[in-house]
Amino acid sequence: MGLCGSVDADGRATNARLQKELDNYAAQMEDKIRLLLLGAGESGKSTIFKQMRIIYGSGFTQSDRQMYITAIHNNTISCMKAICEHIQEEDGVRAVAELKVLDEASETDPLTEELGAIISTLWGDSGVQKAWNRRSEYQVIESNAEYFKKIDEISAFGYVPDDADILLSRVRTTGIVEESYEIEGSTFVIIDVGGQRNERKKWIHCFEDVNAIIYVAALSEYDQVLFEDKKQNRMVEALTLFGEMCNSPWFERTDMILFLNKCDLFQDKIMKVKINSVPEFEEYEIPPQDYDSGVQFFLEEFMKRNHKEKDIFFHVTCATDSSNVKVVFDACRDIILKKNLEDSGFMN
Repeated sequence: MGLCGSVDADGRATNARLQKELDNYAAQMEDKIRLLLLGAGESGKSTIFKQMRIIYGSGFTQSDRQMYITAIHNNTISCMKAICEHIQEEDGVRAVAELKVLDEASETDPLTEELGAIISTLWGDSGVQKAWNRRSEYQVIESNAEYFKKIDEISAFGYVPDDADILLSRVRTTGIVEESYEIEGSTFVIIDVGGQRNERKKWIHCFEDVNAIIYVAALSEYDQVLFEDKKQNRMVEALTLFGEMCNSPWFERTDMILFLNKCDLFQDKIMKVKINSVPEFEEYEIPPQDYDSGVQFFLEEFMKRNHKEKDIFFHVTCATDSSNVKVVFDACRDIILKKNLEDSGFMN
């Protein structure tokens, strides 16, 4: 009961802070194009948010990069600990001594060269790889595998993360984060909102004046469960939330843009995990390793949730690929500006 009480108290504090931020937000938004980033947890929406800063803003300062070191180190250690906690006896792990050292390490410990060498050995162990291949059974950030591949660099003294490392890092969004960008004469405000899933209805109406919603859904998470609800499939959650936003009376006149994200991870995963092997998607009958058919299947699942038959613009994205995100966002920008002109009566 103590734990539950603590979680509830944390949730109330987070939502109280969120409401205060919302009150301050309403008076500040005039003559700007406002885009709201939405999506279920781990969808990649915060990565899209960081990409905007790289592509259209001033990028990350040296001070920013220093701050991200802690997150990257924590992500790397916690990911390897999660994998090792789910090793089974039949996996036949050989790096037993390294397992013991990692078990005693804390997620908040500095990632030293010595600890980096241990993580490198574990990542190369066939038994650890077997546990990694079962990662849909537990909570782990899939993209952290990229950190393991360059662990020597990340754990080296004097390491400074590059843009790619920062994009892969994960820090939970717990409030309203926004950035403004001047793009070809127009001011765009990008808003990323965090918060508990059961509190969405309390704050979502505060954004009814946004010009468009960019909804981010992770294609690759069709076989995974939520961080906050181990019984709920992530793709089902993404579909449900998309339906709520599509059909919400608050967004009746708001453009909706769907980003089917993590297409790179999806392409890899369908080679190992058949879509119809997941109970929620047993009806999937197209060849299980056909990437285009898989994307089309999930696109149609999202479109089924659009009960009001509003126009939905969609793009297949890889949020960690700056060139892909720029092409996609430029296309979205053109759509939004055109719609604004139409709504203003300047275009028929």
